[in-house]
Amino acid sequence: MKNILLPSLFFLLVFGSLFSSLFAQESNSSNWLQFRGNERSGISAETGITKDWSVKAPQLLWKTEIGSGFSEIVLLNNKIYTMESDSIDPQTGSEYISAYEMETGKLIWKTKVDSIFIDIDGWGNGPRSTPVIDNNTAFCLSSFGKFTAVSINDGKILWQKNFLTEYESTTPRWGFSSSPLVLGENVVIEVGGTNSRTLAAFNKTSGELVWAKANGAADYGSPILAEINGQKQIIYANGKTLYSFNDKGDTLWTFKMPIQRAPTAAPIFIAPDKIFVSTLGTVGFVILKVENNRPKEILQGTNIKNDFSSSCYYNGHIYGFNTAVLQCNSAETGATLWVKRGYGKGSLILVDGQLIVLSDQGKLIFVEATPEKYNEIGNIQAIDGKSWTAPSFGNGKVFVRNLTQMACYKLK
Repeated sequence: MKNILLPSLFFLLVFGSLFSSLFAQESNSSNWLQFRGNERSGISAETGITKDWSVKAPQLLWKTEIGSGFSEIVLLNNKIYTMESDSIDPQTGSEYISAYEMETGKLIWKTKVDSIFIDIDGWGNGPRSTPVIDNNTAFCLSSFGKFTAVSINDGKILWQKNFLTEYESTTPRWGFSSSPLVLGENVVIEVGGTNSRTLAAFNKTSGELVWAKANGAADYGSPILAEINGQKQIIYANGKTLYSFNDKGDTLWTFKMPIQRAPTAAPIFIAPDKIFVSTLGTVGFVILKVENNRPKEILQGTNIKNDFSSSCYYNGHIYGFNTAVLQCNSAETGATLWVKRGYGKGSLILVDGQLIVLSDQGKLIFVEATPEKYNEIGNIQAIDGKSWTAPSFGNGKVFVRNLTQMACYKLK
């Protein structure tokens, strides 16, 4: 009896483990856990969205009022999370992290994390950073540099760090904007503190500082994660310097970029060993190749200039906004293959071979991700008013927001 049961038990354990792994991967692809999606690439791994609008057009599920802010919407299972604000008068108010029901847009909880940031240029008040969800915890950064961990179950604050008082950071002109990155037991974020504390890692559970590196004031950049030559690397731009750190905070390499302005758009990892960075200025973009932790510039150009909206890399091509022009460029030569005007300073993500583009006035445009030509599948006026926040996607739904509303459309 023992000899019969052991192989059966072994089979069940292996099959169960495989099933759990596959289920976890499937579940993960339906979520949008952080800034620019699960891989911080602006790309969703989900498939099966509508590609023929004559058969099934996007369906509005809900639209609801929301407080001012530029944070993306992140989602896990049946809830969505973002940051927002409210105003008591033109100079005072609060910033919050909040949770909503995915299917209805109904508010579940809202937790105050700081006072409101008032934009002196009038572009929009409230938070800029996008939260990250890790298991039962959300990590978020206010415009005035309060870094907070909250329970996603009820919004209870677990710990909070004040970058201004604890690390002598200075609030950037347009507020702290970096979006946190979870890596193992730590969460990494731009601090901008003095004494080599520009980028730092904090323990997820306690909030204790684990390591801090680099010199430079807080800018508007967010770190990304890349695996190059079998090594996980935190890629981070501050000022004109591009940094790479391992998960322990050791500096792997640095590169002085030939640019005039610090990047606001996130770097893009082009597997297996290239990094794309773009910003405004005479030199609009640079592509590096990294070998044995030695970065080497292989391409630069003037025809891709990301402002605050990050691009997407797909099948050898870069899709994104050259300031206010949507275009496709070769990642090998930098050549512009097609352009489309009329969407202002929009944003985009990529899902199932389609670009989901949001114009700066709330029009949602679906475009085939192909270098051959601009091929529009369809468009809808998804939301009205200034829409500078990139869309999010998960569970067959696209989520958009502007300064006063957010909306959800079903694409399956």
